[in-house]
Amino acid sequence: MKKVIAILLTLALLVAFVGCTSNQQKGSDTKTTETTAADQGDKQTEKEPEPVTLKWVGAGWLAGEKADTLIQRWEAQNPHVKVEYTELGSLVNDEYLKNLDVMIASGEQIDLTYLGVTDLLVRALNGAALPINDAIAQNGHDFEKDYTGLAKSMLTVDGNIYGVPYANNTFKVFYNKTMTDAKGITIPEKWSIDEFTDIAKKLNDPDNKVWGCIFPSTWSDLCYAPAEVAGWTMAKKDASGKFVPNFDDEIFKTSMKWVYDLGMTHKVSPSIATIKAESLNRRVALANKQTAMIVDGPFTLVFLQTYMFNDPGTGPLDFELGIADLPYITKEAGDNASFLSLVGAFWFPKTCANINEAYKLARFICNGNFDKGTYMPAYTGADMKAATDVLLNFTDSKGQLHKDIYPYDIVLKAVTVPNESHISYWKMDPTIFAKYVPALYTLFNEQYTTYLTGEVTLEKFVENMQKLGAAEIANVN
Repeated sequence: MKKVIAILLTLALLVAFVGCTSNQQKGSDTKTTETTAADQGDKQTEKEPEPVTLKWVGAGWLAGEKADTLIQRWEAQNPHVKVEYTELGSLVNDEYLKNLDVMIASGEQIDLTYLGVTDLLVRALNGAALPINDAIAQNGHDFEKDYTGLAKSMLTVDGNIYGVPYANNTFKVFYNKTMTDAKGITIPEKWSIDEFTDIAKKLNDPDNKVWGCIFPSTWSDLCYAPAEVAGWTMAKKDASGKFVPNFDDEIFKTSMKWVYDLGMTHKVSPSIATIKAESLNRRVALANKQTAMIVDGPFTLVFLQTYMFNDPGTGPLDFELGIADLPYITKEAGDNASFLSLVGAFWFPKTCANINEAYKLARFICNGNFDKGTYMPAYTGADMKAATDVLLNFTDSKGQLHKDIYPYDIVLKAVTVPNESHISYWKMDPTIFAKYVPALYTLFNEQYTTYLTGEVTLEKFVENMQKLGAAEIANVN
């Protein structure tokens, strides 16, 4: 009897062992619905995320159903976070900014909105914006790795970061490569202002009404852009630590003289007076082979699409397009810096009710969805093929799709730069841009044509800018 009981016990243990092994194998290979008592207890204590409603205020995001599409995509992935979008206007202008500031001052909930960098920094300095340092840390993000030193430099005030960067911008030289090849001229990707001038002289052909280049001097920012690449800013700190105007800097004077000489001395570019008098469109002139080179931004490619296929719709360019970097003034700038600025960012007013979720929504918008975004995203991990699709392909007014309008490598040259951003390389102080540049920029626009038209000398122009600039800074302070 004892022997029978022993055999039965052995068989029972063997069956239990086989069953246990079978369940373990199932657990490692397939999903199982079995749960332990402890699992059941954990599930009972787990809570669904609290519902959140974010208020997004903006301008122009209804166009092309951008806001609607972004919100639908976001809510599909984050069903507990609803987004309500309010359009204050079709574009950011003085009226928009006034209305936005009134809403914030009255305490109305605004969780996120988008502004240009200068307008954002002004509000950060005035206490109207919330920093996102805690949200960055809470989500384990590396801000500089995600958006480069440019964004960190421009959006940081007193150690606090005030926005999620959306888009960058740059200046380039767009040129007729067929024309340069015919003359045996090779344009380097990076070149000095002297090299640019020499090549413009070789390409200049007044007998056939072809400009060597068109430098759009009516676009005031471009006149001092090479100086910025070399480290110049409109204001600087003097020996006592006070901010003073910086228009007597030799780098700034070199940039202005270069622009003047192109039109007035060498006559390889139309002067500012000619551009205004003839309403000269540099992009049309390039398309029509009336100039060999233009200095411009990446939007040139968008303009040329419309020109080729809509108005006047003459068809693809009949020459090869080339792109080079903006010419530099100093060798250090040429070796280390390129013109690359941050256009704008999503930021979080002091009336934001849930900054962590708003921060995640801003990253969602900025780090993907490029079919509804920008062709020059600030996010370093961006899918550039997707981001630049709007430059590569174009649907005309008749609904016809034109594909691969430009070679992809040309498009990439238009929206990327070979060096670090000039802003981060020279460690430019964002306070200058937020506090002093708006007034000094307005002053520059009022005064710079007096020099470019020959009304005053460079020395007199600089003297006036220093005197008037000092008054503007004193007024700001």
